[in-house]
Parts: sequence; structure tokens; C-alpha cells
Amino acid sequence: MIDTQLLVFAGVSLLLAVTPGPDMAVVTKNALAHGRRGVLLTTSGIALALVAWVTATAVGLSALLRTSGDVLFALKLVGACYLAYLGIRTLLESRQRPADLLAGAPPAAPAHAVFRQGFLSAISNPKLGVFFVTFLPQFVLPGQAVLSRLLVLGVIFAVIGYLWMNIYGLFVTRLREVITAPRVRQWMQRVTGVVLLAFGARLALERV
Repeated sequence: MIDTQLLVFAGVSLLLAVTPGPDMAVVTKNALAHGRRGVLLTTSGIALALVAWVTATAVGLSALLRTSGDVLFALKLVGACYLAYLGIRTLLESRQRPADLLAGAPPAAPAHAVFRQGFLSAISNPKLGVFFVTFLPQFVLPGQAVLSRLLVLGVIFAVIGYLWMNIYGLFVTRLREVITAPRVRQWMQRVTGVVLLAFGARLALERV
């Protein structure tokens, strides 16, 4: 028998995944800087963070974040500061004229550094915790084991998000191979930096 609730949940999760957010900005940044390798490492970091949020939700940590203003406020500040750091760093890097992509590949960044950027971008976003607490329980049917159901829903959400981020990131790398002019790349870095700063400010100022 087909679980229509799961189908509805998967559809909503897909819509949320394609909505631009801070994670997508980080994927864009690393796709432009490091190509396919950067995309896979960044999305893997994001996926690990999503798994952590799902697990935390299942055991009740997200409920604590929802009711504790101090913890939520602190986590919001951490996420905002990290996004601002990435944005400022990207803007500073854009001041240097990048080498022509056709002249040689850019130096590879350490894998752990690229992976960490994706992980911290998602793990420091308290909106994910609030989202899981308020959204996932709506798809737990009467009589179902709550823990196992929440884990299934969380895994579906994480897999959909992971697949979309990879598809999007690899599409960006194709653009990277076409747009080889250093000046164009410089302006793309600036736009990405501004987007990261904007998301950091929004996360710090808006009410969750």
C-alpha cells in the first residue's frame, strides 16, 4: 500500500530544497572555486549536518531549542557569524584578480576545509531544528512508532536535499568551465559574498 503521506512529504521537501538559502550559497562558492570536488565535499558536509539535526530531533534536542530562547539565540549568532565570515572572506578574495581557468587549475583546498564549510553552514542554522520540530510531526500517523517514523522522514528530507545540492552544484561547475574570463569570475565572487553576508544578517535579525 502506498503511503501518500510520504509522497506529500517528499514533494514538500523537494520544494524546500530548491529554495535558495545559505547552504546553496556555500555550494555555489565552492563549486566556482574547486569544481566538482568542491561540490561533493560541501554537499557531504551538509548531509552530515542534516543527519545530526534529524537525530537530534528524534531524541528531543530540537524541542529544547524551540523552548529555550537563550540556546536558540546563541546558535543563531553562531550561524550568522559564520555566514558573515564566509561572505567577508569571499569579498576579500574577489579583490585579487583570479587566474584564467584555461591557464591552469586553481590550487586545491584541503578536503577537510571544504567539507567543514558545508557542515558548519547547515549545523549552525537553528531554523533546521525548528523546522524539523514543527514540520515532521505532521507526517507521523496515529499508531506509528514516533522515533522510527521521524528518522524515516528525516532521512528522506536529507537525501532529497543532498541530491538537489549535487545536481545544482554540478550545473554550476559546467558554467565554470564556460565562463573562464577572470573579470566575470571576480564579479561572481562578489555577488556570492554579498549573498552570504545577507543570509548571515537575516539569520541574526529575524525572529525564528
